[in-house]
Amino acid sequence: MHPLLYIPFQRREGNSGPSRFRQNLKRHLALQKIPYLKKPDKAKILFFPTSCPIEMIEKVKANGGRVIQRLDGVYYPSKHGEGFEVFNAVARKIYCNYADFVVFQSNYSKEQCFSMFGDKPDSKYRIICNGADTKYFYPALKMNTIQSNKRVRLITTGYFRNLDMLEPVIKACDVLKDTFNLELVVLGPINNEGLIAYSQRNYITHKKTTKLHVLANELRKSHIFIYSHLNPPCPNSVVEAISCGLPVVGFDSGAMRELLPFGIDLLAWVSNDLFQKYEDFKFEKLAEKISFAIEKYAIVKERAMAHSHLYPFDECGEKYISLFSRMHQELNKGNVDENRIYAEHVTGMSRR
Repeated sequence: MHPLLYIPFQRREGNSGPSRFRQNLKRHLALQKIPYLKKPDKAKILFFPTSCPIEMIEKVKANGGRVIQRLDGVYYPSKHGEGFEVFNAVARKIYCNYADFVVFQSNYSKEQCFSMFGDKPDSKYRIICNGADTKYFYPALKMNTIQSNKRVRLITTGYFRNLDMLEPVIKACDVLKDTFNLELVVLGPINNEGLIAYSQRNYITHKKTTKLHVLANELRKSHIFIYSHLNPPCPNSVVEAISCGLPVVGFDSGAMRELLPFGIDLLAWVSNDLFQKYEDFKFEKLAEKISFAIEKYAIVKERAMAHSHLYPFDECGEKYISLFSRMHQELNKGNVDENRIYAEHVTGMSRR
């Protein structure tokens, strides 16, 4: 059986959402022994997050191949200014002119892209939610409790590039720090000068590391996960916190309601807009939700633990393998033996 699939994995992956996804997918394909090409020259199935060089896409298409584009969110004026169309240009071109199939990370992501790039028929897209590597992200064996007069450990994780990712969290904690004995762990790089001063509060512990085992251990040691991000398509940080059994407090923005149907009462109201604005993020409302989570901790923690199984990457990875298999079969409609061998290989390896 000759593999047809090429995925442009990076030699060095960074801290972004697409990078984390590529790392997880590469690991899953290796574990399931799913074959893929190391170079794109002979590829007939090209899969990539967001975008890749147009020249590569055109070569695959010229060879009779299929292009699968994975999209999360888009650039939009209220956050990215007048240059949003320039930022969207390559992804839009691929979406409109080259993609045979599109994967969205959430229904919200789909709605964003449909509004900006145009609709796709149901047969040309699929929603596959992100997943967490359960080798690292799993609940603590002993359930944390919040005891009277003891410190409440809050945590937020990510790559903090924009004010909306951290400023409301710290302002909300400023409101609550005299009522509760709070510690806020900020885990991940801060790459915004406007956030540096905020991180100097005496109740804040900032750790720059992005190592998965450290991140997962810090989550398990914490009581509550706090997340702030404007219009998030499907944040890995939230999926990982859910997988560790943490109650998640945040804003009702982007895909948060989709990811947390069991915890909507911990999401602060923003607006009904598809593209919400940062000025609608009210830290006072976030503070109310943090206070509620602390006061009702036994209930929200038990509920979080009961839903910690929802987003394993293994299930996410299997959905991608199924999609690749479908594309392979479509390309080899006349080759019964090739399809049979591939299907048996994929099915057999996926069950191991």
